[in-house]
Amino acid sequence: MNKDLEIIYLDRPFRLKEFPIKNKVYVIDDYLETSLHHWINDKCTNSAIWSKTNSVRGHSKTGLPHHSFWGSSFFIGRNGNVKRDDNCVSELQSIPFRWLNRRICTDFGFKWKRFQYMGVNSQTYGQHGTTHSDCKEEDDWNISFLYYYNTYWNPAWGGDLRIYDEPQQGLDGRDEHIENHQIGNIKFVPNRLLMFDGRIPHGADAPTERARYMDRRSIVLRGDEIELVNKEDFYNANDRFHYI
Repeated sequence: MNKDLEIIYLDRPFRLKEFPIKNKVYVIDDYLETSLHHWINDKCTNSAIWSKTNSVRGHSKTGLPHHSFWGSSFFIGRNGNVKRDDNCVSELQSIPFRWLNRRICTDFGFKWKRFQYMGVNSQTYGQHGTTHSDCKEEDDWNISFLYYYNTYWNPAWGGDLRIYDEPQQGLDGRDEHIENHQIGNIKFVPNRLLMFDGRIPHGADAPTERARYMDRRSIVLRGDEIELVNKEDFYNANDRFHYI
C-alpha cells in the first residue's frame, strides 16, 4: 500500500460508477435518518450475542493475537455462499442487519460477488486495535464499510481510526508504528459511515480513560469482490434479497 491516500468527506452516499476505489476512504456523516440510526443501535445492543472473540493475528510471528475485543458475527461468506451465524443471531434478529446491507448496496449501486463478513465490534478502555487489512493485496474489487452506531460520543473519548502505509509487525511497538507509518486519521462520530479500499492497513483506537465505562461500537461489512449494478437493473431484479 503506497502513501497516496485520499480521505473524502461527503454529506450523502453516491452510486459507484468507477471501481476499484484504490487508496480511497469515503466518509459519509449522518448516514441514516435518526429513527433508523437508533433502531440499528437498539437491535445491535440487544440482539447480538457478544463474546470476546474478535481477534486479529495478521503478521504476528508468535501466533498470538494482535488484539482481542468484543464482537459478534452476523453473516459469513464461504465458497461463494453466505451463511448466517446462528450462534449469534436468529433469523428474526438478523432482519435489521440484512436491511442495513441492502440499504448500503442500494445507495452505492452494487451487489456482492464474493461476500466476506458482516458483524459488530465493541472496544472498551485498553482494547486498541492493531493494524490490519481486510483482504489480500490482489483483491482489486474488494470493498469495506464501517458504520459507527453509537448514539452519543464525546470527542474527548477518542476511538479514532488510524490509517497506515503498512501493517504492524508483531505485538509490540504500537507507538513507534504510529509515529513511523500513520498516514491518516478519522474521528469516531456517531452515525458515520466509512467506505474504503479494504487493502488499506488500519486500526481503531480504544476509548480513552475518560470513557472507561463506555464502548466504541461499529458494524463491519466487507467483501472480496463486488459487481456494479445500474439503477434500472437493480430495481428490476427479481430477487432483491440476494444481496445477503
